[in-house]
Amino acid sequence: MTARRLPKPLRIMVLANIAWNACSILGIIFFSGPMTPDESNLYIGRQLLFGLQALCWVRVGVAVYDMGELVLYTRRTIFKTMSGFVGTFVILALTSVFVFCPNVVPEFDLFGFHPFDGLPIFKTFTVVYLLFFLPPCLIIIYQLLRGTIHSLDLTVQYTGAYMAGSFTLCLIVAVLFDFVIPVIKDFGAWHGGFQFFVWHQFLTLFLALLCGQYYTSARFRDLGASWFLQKLITKIEDGVIYYDDAGRIKAVNHGASKLLGQSSINLCGKSIKNVLPPNLDFFRESVYSDVRMNINGETHVMKIYFFKCRQTLLTMVNIAFFTDQSKTLLLQQNLKTLNEQYVEYTHDLVRYQDRLNKEASIKAEKENVLNTLINALPFRVWYKSELGVYQKQNQLDLAKRGSREGARDNNEDISIYEKEAREKGEVRVNTSFEDKDGVEISQDEANRLTGLGELVQTFDNMYIPIIQQGKAPYKTLCLKVDMTEQRRLEYERNMLREQKFIHSRLEELGTICGAFAHDYNNILGSQLGFLEIAQEVIEDKQSQVYTFISEAKKAAQRGKDSLNELLNAIRGNANAATPAIVFSPYMIIEDVVRKISLTLPPNVKVHSEELDKSLKVRGIVASLDRIISNLANNALFAMKQTGGSLTFKLYPETLETQLVTPYAPPVPAGNYAKFEISDTGTGMDSGTLERIFAPFFTTKAPGEGLGLGLSSALRLLKEGNAYFTVQTTLGEGTTFYLYWPMETETKEG
Repeated sequence: MTARRLPKPLRIMVLANIAWNACSILGIIFFSGPMTPDESNLYIGRQLLFGLQALCWVRVGVAVYDMGELVLYTRRTIFKTMSGFVGTFVILALTSVFVFCPNVVPEFDLFGFHPFDGLPIFKTFTVVYLLFFLPPCLIIIYQLLRGTIHSLDLTVQYTGAYMAGSFTLCLIVAVLFDFVIPVIKDFGAWHGGFQFFVWHQFLTLFLALLCGQYYTSARFRDLGASWFLQKLITKIEDGVIYYDDAGRIKAVNHGASKLLGQSSINLCGKSIKNVLPPNLDFFRESVYSDVRMNINGETHVMKIYFFKCRQTLLTMVNIAFFTDQSKTLLLQQNLKTLNEQYVEYTHDLVRYQDRLNKEASIKAEKENVLNTLINALPFRVWYKSELGVYQKQNQLDLAKRGSREGARDNNEDISIYEKEAREKGEVRVNTSFEDKDGVEISQDEANRLTGLGELVQTFDNMYIPIIQQGKAPYKTLCLKVDMTEQRRLEYERNMLREQKFIHSRLEELGTICGAFAHDYNNILGSQLGFLEIAQEVIEDKQSQVYTFISEAKKAAQRGKDSLNELLNAIRGNANAATPAIVFSPYMIIEDVVRKISLTLPPNVKVHSEELDKSLKVRGIVASLDRIISNLANNALFAMKQTGGSLTFKLYPETLETQLVTPYAPPVPAGNYAKFEISDTGTGMDSGTLERIFAPFFTTKAPGEGLGLGLSSALRLLKEGNAYFTVQTTLGEGTTFYLYWPMETETKEG
C-alpha cells in the first residue's frame, strides 16, 4: 500500500481484501455454526455481515476487471460500471430479503420448481458469484494469455504466462474447495457455517501479489529508472553484453561492438565463450584485470566485470561489462598534446582578449556618442524591442515619463500607428493633442479647448520600424516632437494671410458692387413698376397669377431695399440705414417657407408647425429674412443628394447663466426668442465648422457659391445684438440656434 507507483485498481483490490477478510474473521468468531431465523439478533447480524462481505467480493471482481484493462490498455467503462452497480444492488436486495423476509427465497417458485429450497443463502449467492465474480476472473486470465502471446518483450511474456497459470490454478483450487467439495460432501462442516468463499479470499490475496509482482517488474521497469539506464548504456564507450544462463548473447551496446570490432547483429546469438576468453567464469559475479585479447590483429588489455541482474521474480540476466585498458597510454599521450595545445590556446586567448577589449572600447565610445546625440535632440525619443518592451529613452522622455526601461505599455495605450509600424514594417506618422494636464485628447476636444482659450499641446509622432534580417514584428524607434508653438505661428500666419486676402477681395467686391448696385437698382425699379402695372391689369385678385406677381413684387422690393443698404454702406451714409422695428418673427419664417417651397426639391420636406406667434423682437425685417434664407439655402444644399427634412421652430428661451458652446461666441443670460433651423443633411466636420463664417469660404463647387452667405448672416446677427450656436454630426445633419432678444413693449421705431 506504500508503493506510490502501484496502479489505483491494485490499491482498491488490497483494501477490498482487507475488508473481506475482516468480515470473514468476525463471522467465524461471532456468527459461526447453524443458525435459524428464530434467533433474531444473531441471524440478522450474520446476514448483514455476510451482505457486507458479499459487497467486498463484488468490488474485488470489479477491481480484477480493472487490472485486466490495465494489462491490455483497453477501456470498457460501461460494462464495468454496470457490473458494479447491478452487483451492489442485487446484494443489497438479497440481504434485505434474507433479513426481513427469510422465507421468500426458499419458497420462490419457477414453473413448480423451487431452485433455492435448501441452503437458500448458498445457492443464491452462488448465482451472484457466477454473474459478478467469476466473469472478471475468466476475463483477466484471457487478457493475460493474450497479452503474453502478442508481446515481444521476453520479460512480459514470462511474467504474463506465470501470472495467468498461477491465477488459473488458484481459481481452480478455490472453486474446488468452496463449491465442488462442499457439494460432494453434502456441505459437511460448511452446512450452516460461515466459511463461504474462504478460499476465494486466498485467491484474491494471491492475485494482488501477482499483480504487484507484475507492476513492480515489467511495467515498473518500463516506467522507472531502467529506461534511463538503457539509454545510458547505449551511449557509453565501454562494452556491455547481455547473455542468458546458456551463455547465448542476447544484446550488446554500441561500445561492445566498437571494442570487439564486430557488429551487434553478428554478436547476438553467439556464445559468450566464443567472444571473450573461454577460461573465464562467466556465471559467477567476479572481476578480471589485464585480460589480453587479440582483436583484428591488435592486442588489447581488457578489464572485465561479470555480474547478475534479476529483472523479475522469475527472470535473471547475466551481464559482462568490460573496458579497454590498452587505450590508457594513448589517452595520456593525447592529454599531453592537449596540454601543449592549451598553453598555445591561452596565448591566443590573451591576444584575442586584447582585441576584444579594443573593440569593446570602440563600441562603448560609439554608444556614448549615440547617447549624447540622442539626449541633445530637442524632442522626445524612445526605442522599443519587437515585443514592445522599452529599451532606451532620451533625457526629455525620461523627464516627462520617468524611466520605462524593461516595461511594456498596456495594449489599449498603444496607438494603431505604432502597431502598424511594428507589424507591417512601414513608417507611420500622426498628430496627437494633449491638454494642460498632459492627458491625450481627440482633435475635436482640442478644437473645443482652443476655442475656450485653454492651452492645448500639439505633437507630431513618428514611428520608424528597424528592419533587419527576419520577419515582423520589428523593433520600433519612436519620435515625439512638440509642435505647439510652430502650429500657433502657422495658425497666426494663415489668419493674417486669409485676412489680407479677404480685405483685398472685399475692396474689389466693394468697387464692383457699387457699379452693380447702381445699375441693378434701376433694373429693380423698372421691374417693380411693371409688377405694379400687372397687378392693376389683373381683375381676379384671388387668382394664383396675382399671388405669384405679389410674391415677385415683395422679392423685388426686398432686393431694392438691400441694394439701397449696400449703396448707403458704400457711400458711407450711415444716417440712411433702415431703422429697427418691433415685429413678430414667425411671419418671416412663414414667408421664407413659402419662398423655398416654390423651388423645393422633391426629396426634401419642410416643417414649420412649432412657431410661437406671440413672440416679439426688435430688428430689421430684411436682415432676419436674409439670415433665415441663407441658413435655409445651405440646409437645402446639404440635402440635395440624399434628401431629408428641413425643420423651423420658434419658442421662448430664458438663460439663467451665460451659455458657452464650441465654435460660437458666448450667449449672455437673458430672455430670447430662440430660432431652431435643423436639417438631416451631410453635417460638418470640425475643420469645416471652424471656418463656416469666414468670408469667401465655401464647400460648394466652383460657380455654385461665393462663401458670403453665412459671413453676412453673422454680421447681421451682430447688428441685431443676436447670438447663435451650432450643433452638427457628420453624416446626420446640422442644427443652428439663433438667440434674438425679446421685446416686451410693442412699439414701433
